[in-house]
Amino acid sequence: MHDCKAAVKGVYTLIMKDTDLLKDIGSRCLGVRTLSAARAVTRHYDTALRPCGLTITQFTLLVTVAGLRPQSITDLAQDLSIERTALSRNLSLLESEGWLARSSEGPARKRSLTITTAGRRKLRQAYPLWQQAQAELENNLGENLPAADAILTDLRGREFNGDNTTT
Repeated sequence: MHDCKAAVKGVYTLIMKDTDLLKDIGSRCLGVRTLSAARAVTRHYDTALRPCGLTITQFTLLVTVAGLRPQSITDLAQDLSIERTALSRNLSLLESEGWLARSSEGPARKRSLTITTAGRRKLRQAYPLWQQAQAELENNLGENLPAADAILTDLRGREFNGDNTTT
């Protein structure tokens, strides 16, 4: 557990007004801006996929299970950087709709997932909606698309360990 009163190596905090502190965080915090951008992109895809009854998270799970055929839920969580609880909730919904099936062999965490025929049908139904949403985002980013893609790929590949270094 971190002690908020502990000194942070190399960082000096001046006495500042709350408004200045909030302005500083709001204007510089990559976490705030990344989460805000992720929510905007998620809303865009969710709105586009709503007619076929999927969210972008569910669509991504169907695509990933169909393409990668993960050996376990743990593997899937790691591949997608999704917290296991959120992943389990989404998988349960996809299973209850009959779009994914979990093998009955082995412990729950090690059971493999497969996309069902109904799941492939749902994926084909959602694909044109995803294509439209994707094209809109790509057009919106325009010439910034390659740079945005490179930054997202770079961030996704890093593990931040809290001491200003990456592994």
